[in-house]
Amino acid sequence: MLSAQFYESDIMPTMLEDMEDKREAVGARLCKVREILGLSKKEFAERAGLSEQVYGPFENARRELSLQSAKRLRATYGLPLEFMYFGKIDDLPTRISREL
Repeated sequence: MLSAQFYESDIMPTMLEDMEDKREAVGARLCKVREILGLSKKEFAERAGLSEQVYGPFENARRELSLQSAKRLRATYGLPLEFMYFGKIDDLPTRISREL
């Protein structure tokens, strides 16, 4: 697992696409979006119909983000699968893309 420094915004641009679908990169993207939205892990997960126990390991890079969970996050927050898995920011909601 990567250190807390990995989640800092100055390396976010590199992490967005360079690390593509590595668990750490996927988790960092989810964490950053959640922070931008000002939600706790529990709130973020529950709004998408996930429990914190299911969502937490995705953000903490302990489990691969499942397609089913990614679809729920997409439906709730407008996060494109291309962003979650590969860091492509083209179709992100403006509120989120402005702050990355």
